[in-house]
Amino acid sequence: MQLKFKGLVAISIITLIALIGIQGYLIYNTYELKKKTYTIDARNAIAKVYNTKELDSIMWLYRTDFLENLVAYEKGNLEGEDLLLKLREKTQEINPEFLKLFNDGLSKDNYNLKIKKVLTSITLTDSLGNKNEIYSTDETNDTIILLGENFAPSDGLLINNSTWQDDQTPIKLNFQSSIYMNISDWSNIMLKELSGLLILSSLLFLFVVSLLYYSIQNLMKQKRLAEIKTDFINNITHELKTPLSTLALATKTLTSEHANGNKEIADGAVKIIERQNTRLQKLIDQVLQSSLGYKQIQLSKEDFNGSVFLNEMLDDYMLSIVSPDITLNRNIESTGLPIHADKFYLSTAIINLLNNAIKYGGTKLTVDYGVDKLDSTHYISVKDNGIGISPKYQKFIFEKFYRVSEKDTHNYKGLGLGLYYTKQIINAHGGNISVKSEANKGSVFTIKIPIS
Repeated sequence: MQLKFKGLVAISIITLIALIGIQGYLIYNTYELKKKTYTIDARNAIAKVYNTKELDSIMWLYRTDFLENLVAYEKGNLEGEDLLLKLREKTQEINPEFLKLFNDGLSKDNYNLKIKKVLTSITLTDSLGNKNEIYSTDETNDTIILLGENFAPSDGLLINNSTWQDDQTPIKLNFQSSIYMNISDWSNIMLKELSGLLILSSLLFLFVVSLLYYSIQNLMKQKRLAEIKTDFINNITHELKTPLSTLALATKTLTSEHANGNKEIADGAVKIIERQNTRLQKLIDQVLQSSLGYKQIQLSKEDFNGSVFLNEMLDDYMLSIVSPDITLNRNIESTGLPIHADKFYLSTAIINLLNNAIKYGGTKLTVDYGVDKLDSTHYISVKDNGIGISPKYQKFIFEKFYRVSEKDTHNYKGLGLGLYYTKQIINAHGGNISVKSEANKGSVFTIKIPIS
């Protein structure tokens, strides 16, 4: 079952990872599609504004001026560098008006874009077919921006290459330029475009993770309940088998010929039956008591002297201990503050701790009692030198039917109900119980009851 459970968990995690991968892939594809769609829409919006008569007339201003200067260049009245300088000056002069009209046109479509038109090359061809390239971006780092705003080449997206040719003069003109656009708040735009999808995906992801977590928790709970049920059945079968076998033997003895007329044998068999009957009754009572939660325990609280109560209870308890190897040390303070509790249930809880200490190898027991002024409680601690409890098991020991010993070994008899019932008693008093222990180093159980 352990292997099957781990397999189910592994498959669930792999499935979740696969779903995350698929979801991430779909979101990425949607992002790319949205980006492409937005880019196409932005290009169309730019083309719509760029091709208006108003902007076209502005662009013809630098073209006309350039043609006039080109005539002077042909006559030798103007150098190539001066021709480019005059082109730059003219475009800088008309650029503010261009930007105003362009941005006003784009704002109608709610686009926040930048555009720049860059000169890429100017080639002059004479009547003999000789070509003179007076400017080329391949041969210079001096970029001439004809129109628009400047931004880094890496931030621009090429949307158009255009060629203006003029053969009205003896020298034919080939004027090439490129138009780039820049979307400055690209991340915010895409986030806005995909916000609905991202929110839905996140909610779906959280739902799937929560469902997986809930399912694994339930599987673990069901697995644990199944193990507890199996342990309980094994343990109670083992606990019942001994008294039942003894009862069968005692009954057989009573009905045998040896018991007839022999009062000693008959009385011995009857006492065995009485003891085993008492043991069976205790086992049944323990199971019935374990069904009570702390809210169902009916307490009859009273005020009493804690030190007197503990000394009397421990005196009575030690009378039932027949082993000479077991010693009990007491560090019981006279606090002067009464305990407000149910004597019967509180003594039951303490005796459960003492019985557990002896059951699990404790021979030197110590009971401490006093008042903790920091949290205003009476504390009662039971310390032993037994086998101890590994830290990894300590969070489970107060659960119903839980036993630290390995399955079916039965090194230590019991049903795993003592500590559970003890905790319910202390909870019913509004207190708490804790444990400090290490394997093979003994244990210390501490009960705390609020000072009334």
